[in-house]
Amino acid sequence: MAAAAGVKSSAKDARELYEMKERAIRFYTDNGVPKKMEEILNSMFHDNPADVYGHLANYFAEFAKVPVITKVKGRQGYDSKGQSTVQTEVYCMVKNHEKLISSCVAPSVTSMLLDTAKPEEKDTEDAERQASVTAAINYINTDICNKLEGLDPTQQTEADDVVYNFIQQMKDEMEAQKAAEAAAAAAENAEEAPTQDTNESNNSKKAKSPTGNEVEGDQKGAKGKASQIIIIPDEAREELLDGSCLVSALSQAVCTAGAAIKDVQLYHYIAALKHKEMPSTLQLPLPMVTIIQGGKGAAGKMNCIKEYMVIPKPGVPLRESMKNILGIYNHVSKALCVKGGGNARNVNDLGALCPVFDKPEQGLDLIQEAMTALSLTPGEDVSIALNIAAHEMFDFDKGKYEVVTGQLKTTEDYVEFLVELLGRYPAINAVIDPLRKQDREQWIRLCDRISVAGYIVGDYGYHRPGLLKHEELDEDYQTSGILLRWEQMNTLSDIIAVANKMEEAENEIFVTAGPGETSQDILADLAVGLNARFLKLGAPCRGERISKLNRLLQIEAELEEQGTLGFHDAHLYPRIELTPPPVATETEAEDSSPSPAKKGTKKK
Repeated sequence: MAAAAGVKSSAKDARELYEMKERAIRFYTDNGVPKKMEEILNSMFHDNPADVYGHLANYFAEFAKVPVITKVKGRQGYDSKGQSTVQTEVYCMVKNHEKLISSCVAPSVTSMLLDTAKPEEKDTEDAERQASVTAAINYINTDICNKLEGLDPTQQTEADDVVYNFIQQMKDEMEAQKAAEAAAAAAENAEEAPTQDTNESNNSKKAKSPTGNEVEGDQKGAKGKASQIIIIPDEAREELLDGSCLVSALSQAVCTAGAAIKDVQLYHYIAALKHKEMPSTLQLPLPMVTIIQGGKGAAGKMNCIKEYMVIPKPGVPLRESMKNILGIYNHVSKALCVKGGGNARNVNDLGALCPVFDKPEQGLDLIQEAMTALSLTPGEDVSIALNIAAHEMFDFDKGKYEVVTGQLKTTEDYVEFLVELLGRYPAINAVIDPLRKQDREQWIRLCDRISVAGYIVGDYGYHRPGLLKHEELDEDYQTSGILLRWEQMNTLSDIIAVANKMEEAENEIFVTAGPGETSQDILADLAVGLNARFLKLGAPCRGERISKLNRLLQIEAELEEQGTLGFHDAHLYPRIELTPPPVATETEAEDSSPSPAKKGTKKK
């Protein structure tokens, strides 16, 4: 009996072994393993590689499955100011192993008016920022993680759409809920409201003056031209859902993951996404570096210039330009120290020097003196750019620009003031936000006075890329450049779409860093990949600013070694030139309607 049982067991084992071998043969045949093994073994003998197993690993890696996202993680991080922000991580399944592929700390979002905000407003903003970060982390670790699972990280547009659409859907649902609650409350109040007094109908005929005082309808305009001025307010700040900051944070993390999977430099990866193929050459952006910070929130009376910046000459290697930039910064710093002591060398979050100025000329003179001391020709070797940020110094109560504390100018007078200032300093070749977008007539007149040789750059007047890419450009708001940020609801896909759109409109691309930056250098790669003309960084001071400049230097060296470094055309680096004010004829004087704007601020 025992012998018979042993024979049956042996037969069963043999049958199972045979069946297993059959399954193994089918498995290897279906996956083409024998054929591939034969090919690599035959070729490897002739190749005679120094690392046999490394050679085998590289060969079979070509046939590995495309890595996919297995999970994303969010946690709280901090920017250079110690403010809360979002740190994101992307994990992928790579050759049967789950690996951390990318980790990004997004810059925190800071109000553009934070420097002029009251302490209680800053406290409110800090609380709002923390609430948004907390919500973002929660979304990333739950809904977003599930939605991105299994996605190829090299499919940037698809990943951006998944995240963007999720936040937009959450926002729409919340707005619908608020609208329903408001309608219900309005219906309840309508039932309880008493009959209105007939006298209210008479009060409703009263109009309000630009200063907010009530004026009888038949008296409107009785005080002459000044009473007829209508001040168009700035657009209301877009209400973003708490957690919206995850959109840009994940867009950056997925982008860096895609570049890692492709095993290419990030700037190459972004350039391929923008141009649909790899360009033969890549150009470095010209760094737009802040030397002095002023403006409404700074000490002193001067309000009309927020940033004094310098731009090196195109066609010069960045390693040479950096010497000039640092030389100017250090010379200005020493000059301030001599005049005001050691505290005069203190810097702000941008790394910019913050002296007390009462006139805009003081900063311009300091910078030009530094250039002269370094044997540099202002406007030739190094040029000056100004961030005016006109919306910050506009007094809505009086309808005027407060260029200096206590000195207010009408829009017409302010334009003449600005033109006169630019005329005295020909080294200036770019101005950012010189006027409010709402001052359409005067914007057109400013464009008429400044010829095609200069850059008028739009920032505050443009919507974020996700909205701008769907909008028709306003013909009355003509610019020759646009500032693009990779923050909040801005995805890489949207930024690329807007960059292409603005280039078609003959606008240069300015990539800009914000106040709440981190030490990550992704913006340098973004600027190179987008073929941006300028990269606005802040000052050559503080680690989060210098990290981007160091990355640009590294990219420059890599492109030089590859023989693919190009330079932007020097003739596209102009200086602002002024035209005399037009002399109005009697017919033109009678016609109060604004004339069409010239294409004066667009490059040719």
